[in-house]
Amino acid sequence: MDYDIRDAGPGPIVSALCRELGVLETINRTVEWDEKQCNLDPGTHTLAMIINILCGRTPLYRVEKFYAEQDIELLFGSGIVSSDFNDDALSRTLDKIYAAGPKKIFSAVALQALMKEEIVVSTLHADTTSRLVYGAYLQEEGLNIARGYNKEHRSDLKQFRVGLVTTDEGYPFLGEILNGNLDDKTWNKQLLENLPEHFTAEKLKELTYVADCAVVTKTNLGLIDELKLNFITRLPARFDLVKTLIKKAFSEDNWVEVGTLSPGKNKASYRLQEYTEDLFERPYRFVVVHSSQLDKRKLKGLEARVAKEKEELVQALKKLAKLTFACEADATDALLRFLKEEESDFYPLTGTVFKELLREKRNRRGRPGKDETVDYQEGYRINVEIGEPNQEALKREQERLSCFVLITNRLDLSGRGVLQEYKNQSVVENRFKFVKHPIFVGPLYVQKKERLEALCYVILMALAVYIILQRRVRRALKNETEPLELDGRKKSFEPTGNKILELFSSIKVLLLKEEGIVKRHLPDRYNRLSRAVHLIGFTMDIFITPP
Repeated sequence: MDYDIRDAGPGPIVSALCRELGVLETINRTVEWDEKQCNLDPGTHTLAMIINILCGRTPLYRVEKFYAEQDIELLFGSGIVSSDFNDDALSRTLDKIYAAGPKKIFSAVALQALMKEEIVVSTLHADTTSRLVYGAYLQEEGLNIARGYNKEHRSDLKQFRVGLVTTDEGYPFLGEILNGNLDDKTWNKQLLENLPEHFTAEKLKELTYVADCAVVTKTNLGLIDELKLNFITRLPARFDLVKTLIKKAFSEDNWVEVGTLSPGKNKASYRLQEYTEDLFERPYRFVVVHSSQLDKRKLKGLEARVAKEKEELVQALKKLAKLTFACEADATDALLRFLKEEESDFYPLTGTVFKELLREKRNRRGRPGKDETVDYQEGYRINVEIGEPNQEALKREQERLSCFVLITNRLDLSGRGVLQEYKNQSVVENRFKFVKHPIFVGPLYVQKKERLEALCYVILMALAVYIILQRRVRRALKNETEPLELDGRKKSFEPTGNKILELFSSIKVLLLKEEGIVKRHLPDRYNRLSRAVHLIGFTMDIFITPP
């Protein structure tokens, strides 16, 4: 009798989940491939990449080594070895995915899983993020990997962009890999134009489109109106209407307290006022929202603005102090003019005119002689002092900066409801953490940008599987009285997908081989994980029974 010990980790769970969601069948049905020419189907290769991503992604050239320690039969069935997942084989599958249209394939996989899980689509949360790459990636045809703005402030690196549309539960059912220099205004326009491809006209009327403030353009709002689509977003600060409405809200002081939007300590409390105004010659509903917590970036920006204002005042005072005046009236006029022109929002200025003896200017060139007398005459100078920062003015500015304005065309939703829908925009922002996570998605070691694009869509498929895993556990725990115990003896009713996967990271399977028959045994210590497996929708048999 021979025996072997193999890593299992969360791989069997990911494999079983992908099969249940129909990922393999959808890919094999969509991608063109010749069964006689291919050792493995593209669906199995894609499954191998998804498992690798969710179990701690390695570069393509190391995926074969990753599977060398895995129980491959348990994951993929009999007749498959680790060398079937070498980088050449995976690269060829990425080429096939690209040729078939990776966006189309991802949409098919995501839609199939959405229908299988009966995920309701009532709100569309849309946003983009940048993904930095290391490499030249010369521009030819296809994806334009270029330099552009990114929050990492790495102007030295090229990038592409990832656009996502999720449900209110954060399920990514639409995704796009975009040019690195594409702006959000244009992306929103393209997305809005393409929505009729995914939804009927009647369904569009039932949806609410929640997006970043970049959607607010005359063209985009016109498209929203044509689609009869509900929308909620923040009115960009570049519009004068923002300052007007915030000023009006503080002037009228008819705030409606809505309190916190979620449980927990140190959560912001909100209050709001509503108005109806025209924008681009169309009436919209505006909600002025005041938060009890000032955003740290805004506070830092205010501090920098106040410091810069003082620095500019100091420089202006140095220039003013050099000026001399022949009469008091001229000096007084200059002082009043200075105080008016340099009036500060935060620093009080006080000035006086004083008389002093001023050295007369010599009427000839050259160095004065030793016996030359120096003539003086009476003149006037200006002295201005900068006072301490006006705390009341600073407080008022902090209050103003703690406000933002939401714009919507929904009339059936309360002000609190509008705010809640907008704050739920974090669901799509949290999905970008996965796209950029160093564990799941490390550096992209792909030279051909066609393969890079295809790989990114595979990563989005992995994200969809990840969210369904997380969603299943959280929904099941809503009917439980005991939270799920995670690593580190932490407990939660809403564990993240990462924490769930971590539970299974150490699992190993014992393989006993006798007369060509392989029997698998799972040590008893892993039985503690049976509840977590059950919450996902499986039994512990997936760790000992091949598909």
